[in-house]
Amino acid sequence: MKTPILETERLRLRPLSLEDAQSVFYCWESDPDVAKYMFWTSHHDINRTKEWLAFETSKIAADDWFRWGFVKKGTGALIGTGLIYFEEEFGLFEIGYNLGKKFWGKGFTTEAMREIIRFSREELYLKELAGRHATENKGSGNVMKKLGFEYVKDCSYPCNDGKVMMAGSEYRLKLSR
Repeated sequence: MKTPILETERLRLRPLSLEDAQSVFYCWESDPDVAKYMFWTSHHDINRTKEWLAFETSKIAADDWFRWGFVKKGTGALIGTGLIYFEEEFGLFEIGYNLGKKFWGKGFTTEAMREIIRFSREELYLKELAGRHATENKGSGNVMKKLGFEYVKDCSYPCNDGKVMMAGSEYRLKLSR
């Protein structure tokens, strides 16, 4: 299924494109504070961002990978990204998200992910989603709790391409129709 365009009150969620490279690079991919708790490392070169976008655009028609860019209505600014993807480790789709630092704490991630969860339940007919975050990343934990995810257990959480191992928390969300 092709990743569809979704809408919320303040955001338009759309597939990323190669033309997004500058916005993505300068808004979040080059920021080490954004990357601190991510599986990936910050990008020091826009060409790395272009390679990442090439991968993401190759997945737009996949049935196991759905990623959206979060575009602020009114300004058209690309402020972050969110996804659901099939995670073999869990045998479930897992959520992920990140946002440019200047947009933190304004409810954008929760708003976007609520719509992605609705899509997961109503269009993909998923019954459960997984989520995890570095335990010290309190903001991400708060998002998961606001979304209704329930804590399952502690886990190891690899950050920065596995170069940093942190304590993590694993969550699940039961989806009902």
